[in-house]
Amino acid sequence: MRNIPFETRVYGRICAKPPGTVWTVGDFIDFGPRDTINKALQRLAAAGNIRRIDRGLYDRPRLNQLTGKSAPPDYRAAIDAIGRRDQTRMIVDGMTAANDLGLSDAVPGRIIVHSDARLKSLRIGNQTIAFRQTSASKLYWADHPAMRIVQALHWLKPKLDKPDDNQRIRRRIEALLSDVRYGSTLRKDLAQGLHSLPTWMQDFLRDLLGAKRAASKASIGKRKKAAVS
Repeated sequence: MRNIPFETRVYGRICAKPPGTVWTVGDFIDFGPRDTINKALQRLAAAGNIRRIDRGLYDRPRLNQLTGKSAPPDYRAAIDAIGRRDQTRMIVDGMTAANDLGLSDAVPGRIIVHSDARLKSLRIGNQTIAFRQTSASKLYWADHPAMRIVQALHWLKPKLDKPDDNQRIRRRIEALLSDVRYGSTLRKDLAQGLHSLPTWMQDFLRDLLGAKRAASKASIGKRKKAAVS
């Protein structure tokens, strides 16, 4: 590794991840000093190999399949990278969370991110990420896998009183909790943090978590019965 140029090592790590991944200096800190990493990223950006998004934020742009031009950075990846860069806790607003999870077709032009740090807004494509400094007591779900489910439900609360909307939202969250890759993590996270939620949301999620457990037990029982017979 010592014979490989520093800049090549940095670019190699970037290329090992899909285009659109957003990087910070801290993502390469195992390679060497921050100043050296900074200069390597700046040279790669100057050469057109990567794109500078904001102070200390870079990506290898994805190409828009229709235009063949560089697509804007994914705002979710940018938000996560800002959290790493500034070592701050953050939660996204309810409309953004609902859109991210497929619970709403509303596309926010202005994404509100609540943070425990004072951060400047960032423009990405046609969207603006605006940061609002929020007390730590209101950031319980920051860095939690189920943060977007909780935030989305806060925003969607008025719709839960309408039977059709309630069932649509319920089915979508059931699908998320049943996902092979992430469902188990989401269910565990919600169960552990249930005490922090308002009563109406506890009741809504408790039904879903309970239904999932009951379905899982029934499935196990059927498999055992089939094995015995």
